[in-house]
Amino acid sequence: MSKSKRRCPNCGNIEMTRVARRGFLQERVYSKMGLYPWECPFCREVFLLKSRGRSYRRSNPNPEGHK
Repeated sequence: MSKSKRRCPNCGNIEMTRVARRGFLQERVYSKMGLYPWECPFCREVFLLKSRGRSYRRSNPNPEGHK
């Protein structure tokens, strides 16, 4: 998802932060729908988007190799 689509619905800011899921709906229901919680650092509004942001993975999960 492009950054232009990740905007705060309250103030329009594009600098947002992913926050941890809280509560039954976010943990069980919204996770199945692919919705992730985001927070605007300026107005502190928390909202849900389909984008989870960047994911960081190890380039080599087993550095010793397969034995």
